[in-house]
Amino acid sequence: MPSPTSVGIRSYRALPRIAGWDYLVATSLGRLPLSMVPLAVLTLVTSATGSIAVGGFAAAAAAIGEAVGAPASGAIADRIGQRPVLLAGVVVHVALLLLLTWGAGHVPDGGAVALAAGIGLSLPQVGAFSRTRWLSLAPDDLPTAFAFEGVIDEISYIFGPAIVGLTAAFVSPQAATLLAGALVVAFATQFAVHRTHRSVPRRRQAPPRTTAPAGRRTLLVTALVGMLAMGMFFGASQTGLTAFAERIGIPDAGALLYAVMAVGSAITTLSMVLVPERVGTWTRWSVAACGMAVGALLMLVADDVVWIVGAGLIAGAFQGPLLLTIFRVVGDAADEGRAGILLTLTTSGIVLGIAAGSALSGLLAQNLGAAAGFAPVLTATLVLLVMGVVGAATATGRARTASR
Repeated sequence: MPSPTSVGIRSYRALPRIAGWDYLVATSLGRLPLSMVPLAVLTLVTSATGSIAVGGFAAAAAAIGEAVGAPASGAIADRIGQRPVLLAGVVVHVALLLLLTWGAGHVPDGGAVALAAGIGLSLPQVGAFSRTRWLSLAPDDLPTAFAFEGVIDEISYIFGPAIVGLTAAFVSPQAATLLAGALVVAFATQFAVHRTHRSVPRRRQAPPRTTAPAGRRTLLVTALVGMLAMGMFFGASQTGLTAFAERIGIPDAGALLYAVMAVGSAITTLSMVLVPERVGTWTRWSVAACGMAVGALLMLVADDVVWIVGAGLIAGAFQGPLLLTIFRVVGDAADEGRAGILLTLTTSGIVLGIAAGSALSGLLAQNLGAAAGFAPVLTATLVLLVMGVVGAATATGRARTASR
């Protein structure tokens, strides 16, 4: 008899059979610009205007634009389908990206910030839309599909900024934005027209004026708050590790320290298919949140590279599985025809959380020292622990009600 481990790993073989290798390539490379665009905008506008402040405003505008545009595109896609929404997004996004590439330094600073907001607003949401497709394509293999999605997200957020940095340094900032646009044209378009878009059910009529059961609403709110906290964890970790690297005299190592944490996360996320289904959702959530809290606490007290790497590995080992669990909660709670808006709204929570975590961590590190930059990291994990308790209590209450 095959071992549970071999069966778990072999479960990934089902994905190309279900959707095709071309789909896996399109969804993997099509989401890479989501991690590239904020840094590309920051680098381009800062270089063109000579002002880090204007560049920062432009990057923030792009992030806010994405946070608004993602759920809007999800809601529209639930009604008319993903393909027209994605194709329209490709056209508008690339046009605005070209305008900013040409206009940065030539148009007023406010115009550059407005263009950046439009770039974020129109960014095709390949990752969230891909998870929506898996809900219909692979209901029996959903843990495997979502684990794959989680790993691709982790890899994207490792390599996307690195690609931007290398391209900007060795070619030009303009080349970095053009590369992001080329990836959107090639792979977001391929994803948009892939046959799997037909599998997603549509909500063709306005939903009835009834409210969702209280338990399900609570679970969705719990998941959305959890995603905000996850975003804060990501943003504060990046900033805190950068401040720590500067404090110990290796300022360029911040991104490398974060990459170590992200690689560990990718490995454990891939391994989640080995966890038996009898280990329930909220047990997974609570265990992962506890592991992240331990890692965050170690970050707060670390005083050398060995300790910070160890702390990052511990926190990273649990962040991917928790992210996967939160997406699973949203997918299970979504009504048919409404998964698009819920999953894109969840993605927006990450974006807003990253922005808030980065800003708060940077402020604390600058005024109170590098160690204080990790305080929002620990705070985010405590919020996740509380949400785990709330979710478990709500799920238990729903189960008791259903059994009566």
